[in-house]
Amino acid sequence: MMSSMSWVHALQEVEKAGQAWVIATVIGTQGSAPRESSSKMIITEQHSFDTIGGGQLEYAVCQKARAMLQDAASPSHLLENFPLAAKTNQCCGGTVSVLLEYFPEPASKITIFGMGHVATTLVNVLGNMQTKISWIDSRENLAQDHNLKGLPSNVTPFLYESMLEHIDHMSHNEIALVMTHDHALDYQLVEALLDRKDCRFIGLIGSKTKALRFKKRLVSASFSQAEIDSVHCPVGLNEITGKKPFDIAISIAGQIIQITQTKTPTKKRSGLTWKEINNALNDEKKVQRFSS
Repeated sequence: MMSSMSWVHALQEVEKAGQAWVIATVIGTQGSAPRESSSKMIITEQHSFDTIGGGQLEYAVCQKARAMLQDAASPSHLLENFPLAAKTNQCCGGTVSVLLEYFPEPASKITIFGMGHVATTLVNVLGNMQTKISWIDSRENLAQDHNLKGLPSNVTPFLYESMLEHIDHMSHNEIALVMTHDHALDYQLVEALLDRKDCRFIGLIGSKTKALRFKKRLVSASFSQAEIDSVHCPVGLNEITGKKPFDIAISIAGQIIQITQTKTPTKKRSGLTWKEINNALNDEKKVQRFSS
């Protein structure tokens, strides 16, 4: 889907939404070209914003950008030359050199189970972070009360008949926060999350008494001590002791910020250096002068 939103505003939106994206920049033109050098557009897996000239040129650039988004082994930036008469089936007759730069989605993903008062406050606080948040519940009437259309752009709500269904859809290395209205459901979620054995962090809202009860049950369920200790209950920073929803939400948000400050490595290769890009542009100009 194409959008006329400027690439500057689109950049803010896709970053806040926690999406991976590619910025395409026209860094050189020869002959007749639809847009001047420095024209830019933003491309995600589903959308494109702004324009570098439209037509088959833009279509080819978007196809190349989405291939970068889908292939974890592709380089982080590419330089592509597009002869407008042949490669893009356009009649301008010139050549456009486009730099494609890949920016991954945030390393951190968060799933919040429960749409209660604390979770509602927490979602709005974490909505300012560059992370992808899944917000889960099974109570449709409660979801409607929260006006889910007005959520921060990096928050995606999900409604299930059972919240346990979402665990199969989680990604590797996610942060999971269990804060539902039902202690029995909380325990089932914690067990299922531990069974995954790949969560980056499991936080459980509740008192120290609740934590002790859950740990005893987890021992009986044959989880190792290391697995049991990986469940953080009460979740949040110990230094914040307030019991109002805002206090608890800020406490949890502070702990999440601490966790997300530890970066995970990217799978993308570095691709071309700026020196290599400059040399490639100069080589292209030499070929064009020789052949003209």
